[in-house]
Amino acid sequence: MQFLLVSGCSSLANHLRGVLRYLVTLHVLHLGSAQLKVVGPYHPLIATVGQSIVLPCQLSPSLNAQSMAVRWIRHHISETVHHYEDGEDLFAEQMREYQGRTVLSHDGLSRGSLDLRILSVRPSDDGTYICTVEGAAGYAEATVELEVAAPFFHDAHPWKVALAVMLVALLVLIPGLTLFSVRLFKKTGKILMRQGRNHLAGKGCCLEG
Repeated sequence: MQFLLVSGCSSLANHLRGVLRYLVTLHVLHLGSAQLKVVGPYHPLIATVGQSIVLPCQLSPSLNAQSMAVRWIRHHISETVHHYEDGEDLFAEQMREYQGRTVLSHDGLSRGSLDLRILSVRPSDDGTYICTVEGAAGYAEATVELEVAAPFFHDAHPWKVALAVMLVALLVLIPGLTLFSVRLFKKTGKILMRQGRNHLAGKGCCLEG
């Protein structure tokens, strides 16, 4: 009986120590997260297909992030858009559709700037991005919304494009044709009037003779 009591007390003590360690870890993480913040834009960004766009993200306060791990992801950690750690860009986990199209300024990192530039924006780039940073000060993240707008006529059907071009051409040609017709009409009228006067003058001369 005494053995069971000792064993039960030992098990309870181990359990309490485990819970205590867990609570201390949560507290430390909370303190770290409270010290480190990441600020993103407060409104969605708009980019046009084919252009470049900068997704802004800033540490607050502006700490030097060159020794931190910076990761831009889409919706899950496995959807890596750009990964920076240990002073260099790591591309092993980068999504194929972003290969060769992302730039993270190393100079900006020294000022706490985590801005990511995406080159040659595609329609598939539309959506939510998460900027994450982790270092000795803790972990923080911010969300950036990107809306991709198609350029004019990007998704238009060929017949719609042809119709639009014809309408524009008509709008340009009609005023010119109208002005030409008016000038031609005036010139023709003057010629006819001159010919009529000459004809009448010729008949008058014959009568007088």
